[in-house]
Amino acid sequence: MQRASSRGFTLVELMVVVAIIGLLASVLATSVVSKMKQASRELDKKVLQDLYNTLQMQSQSDKNKEKLIRGPISDKRGREFWEACFQHKLLDAQMLPKLIAKSGQDLEMDRRSLDNPEMFVLDPLGCSWTGPQGNEALILMSLRGPARRIVICANERNWLNHDDDVLTIWSDGEVAEYIGTEQLSGWGYEIAQEQWLQPGAELFGKTAPFDGVFD
Repeated sequence: MQRASSRGFTLVELMVVVAIIGLLASVLATSVVSKMKQASRELDKKVLQDLYNTLQMQSQSDKNKEKLIRGPISDKRGREFWEACFQHKLLDAQMLPKLIAKSGQDLEMDRRSLDNPEMFVLDPLGCSWTGPQGNEALILMSLRGPARRIVICANERNWLNHDDDVLTIWSDGEVAEYIGTEQLSGWGYEIAQEQWLQPGAELFGKTAPFDGVFD
């Protein structure tokens, strides 16, 4: 009885315990990663929605409409559009974090870089989104029905942050949403896989519904 009570685990028993622990860790890790991905998706949606809502609101004043239609922002597009929006105070320093997709590798610029807005330069790595062209922005944001277009979406560097789904906001959309080629096909937009994987060369500024946005 004394020998039986002091017997340790056999190698087989230890291997079974290790296997069970490994299985539990794998299940837990999968669950955590899945929840982290979902949280990242939702955070990016909120960031893009906030940016779009602010752009809409700020562009309604006569002064800012003039800047967009005939003023210093009118010929700017893509990253340069956002840069000009900060330089000419259409957007303020509080919106700098909204230019970054939290799921990507881009870096938020220091808000102190806007202490002198006229000298502000938006680092390419400080912007995760496409942008419209200034003198087309108001028209683009008003399109509805069959004419609807994407106003802002992930730029080429952040295009596949969420696998095959791309974050967008539409001219008639109330919230940012993720889309893919199958969904677009159902809406009448036929986009080949080759185009989808090269948005900067094949989609932005060329192919509906991305023909109003630029990198």
